Amino acid sequence: MSELRTLAIRVLPQPGESLDSWLEALARRSWTSLSALLDALGLPEVPARERTSRLITSLPEKALRRLEQQVTLPACRLDDAVLPSEIFGRRAPGWRFCPQCLHDDAGRWPTLWWLPWAFACTKHHALLHRVCPSCGREPRYFLPRAVHLHPPGHCMRRTGRRRVCGADLSSAPQLSLGHSHPIVQTQTEINSIGLHPFTSADAVFVEADCLLAALAESLRPSDLRKMSTACRSAWEAAFTDAIKSNSPLGSWRFHERRTRILTPEFLQREYTEGGKSLATLAREAGVPIAHVVRHAKNLGVAVHRGGVRPPAFNDDWLREQYLTHKRTGRDIAEEVGTHREAVRRRLEQLGVQRRPSGRSIPALMTKLDTSIPPDIRAVVEETLHGWRRLRRFQISIYFPTLASSANYLDLRPGTLTMQLDQLECAVGAELFRRSVRHAPQSPTRRGVRLLHDLDRDGVRKLMHDALGSRIEEIPDQDAISAAIAAADGERGSLTNLRSRPQHGARPFIPLPMLPLLRHLLAHRDQESYAAQIHATTGIPMTTIFKQLKRLEEAGWLVSRLETADERQGSRRRRTYYALTPSARQAAGQHIRTRYRSSHLGQ
Repeated sequence: MSELRTLAIRVLPQPGESLDSWLEALARRSWTSLSALLDALGLPEVPARERTSRLITSLPEKALRRLEQQVTLPACRLDDAVLPSEIFGRRAPGWRFCPQCLHDDAGRWPTLWWLPWAFACTKHHALLHRVCPSCGREPRYFLPRAVHLHPPGHCMRRTGRRRVCGADLSSAPQLSLGHSHPIVQTQTEINSIGLHPFTSADAVFVEADCLLAALAESLRPSDLRKMSTACRSAWEAAFTDAIKSNSPLGSWRFHERRTRILTPEFLQREYTEGGKSLATLAREAGVPIAHVVRHAKNLGVAVHRGGVRPPAFNDDWLREQYLTHKRTGRDIAEEVGTHREAVRRRLEQLGVQRRPSGRSIPALMTKLDTSIPPDIRAVVEETLHGWRRLRRFQISIYFPTLASSANYLDLRPGTLTMQLDQLECAVGAELFRRSVRHAPQSPTRRGVRLLHDLDRDGVRKLMHDALGSRIEEIPDQDAISAAIAAADGERGSLTNLRSRPQHGARPFIPLPMLPLLRHLLAHRDQESYAAQIHATTGIPMTTIFKQLKRLEEAGWLVSRLETADERQGSRRRRTYYALTPSARQAAGQHIRTRYRSSHLGQ
């Protein structure tokens, strides 16, 4: 068997540095991608397209020992660079970062930032960020690839097939708290918990839960009021992530609490005899209702479905109200003082055949006059929400795509698609042609006729009477224009600065052009050329030339050809580019606005 080969170039891991950070530094020092380095190191356990957490929690011990031999590290030197997978369960561990630490340590990431209860930096007394302020996503969720083409400490989250975000994470605003803040002091104590790949999760949970519970009790309203809005939002999100019920720590906390509080004697006294609902007991104990129901069933306590206790019904009266008077289960339940689920179960026990769902609703029994067009009657009669589907179809046609229509209506695109499919099924014909690349959606002949019928005065009055205050407004021209610009995406018309856009209006910049503009703004005091931009940003050369041409044609750039004195010899002369003063102001304001909105929304 051949001897294990070692690497010629080596980088020592920093104290407390995570394994992924050290391997990234080694790849950058070797001027190669991280995926190529993993292949060279022989790590089939971590595919190149895998999540970064696989390096932190799932690497076998023999792979760690092999890595130490390949870079001639002492035995067990990498044990502090990984974490026990039991503290994360099936969830991928979250990752936070301190901008000042990234700046001071040249983009190296400590292992502690992966822990679910890591929320503050004890060195700079500030809360940690969870997402990149530029792209709004977790920067290291997936393994970064071409790390050698980007500076350390930058966001490597992919935003396209060949593009990454590239934002400088060390420039994110600092969420300062102060040296004596209780959150910082608690984080210092939590960081002292010993962790290694074979640490027992229960032992860690005991210590972490005690410290988190003490912190939650010691935080006073004045401590939270002193924090900025961004700090308070970051703290609430971090604390919720640590103790949510589907996390291993949160599940362990709830299991311990329900075992300690929800004893058989307590459930017998409060639930069976006292009449309290399980939802009330769960709220008082601070335990999710699903855990309480499962615990009660395991103890043999009779749990009533839906939390409804069966009332004493007069069976003859119930039959008369439901069968003769055609009353709904909801009406009967409100009169008796119970839930409609109890009425439904009692009717089943009496062998009463239930009416089809909704047949007691007046809207389903309404018949329209024959003067109303047949397509509208087919949609509205004997169905629910027919008028709402017609109104949303009427609004959707104003927009180029269903996605932009759903955004205006504040719906998920899938919900709007389902409603329009139901509308076409009721009419029995296709009403509009879906949008394709660079071709907006458009109504068919049947759809045009339906839209014409909806504009009739009588139909319009019926729709307003049926929907009332819930009717959605027809979009104005500004909303339609904004949707068209957003749908165009990369081919959207870049605002022409030569035409002097209206004062106060924000220029439109297609999203794929933002990385190039960020680079030009960062080097605003000097001229740039295409090869330099490619080496700094990693943007493909073809894309750079196309975007530079578009920017120059729109009046954002000025260019000049390198002179013979500047370029000695027979080498090809470069073309230098620089932003115009108006472009600096427009692009800088646009990028600052995007950064501020993404930061406040995290």
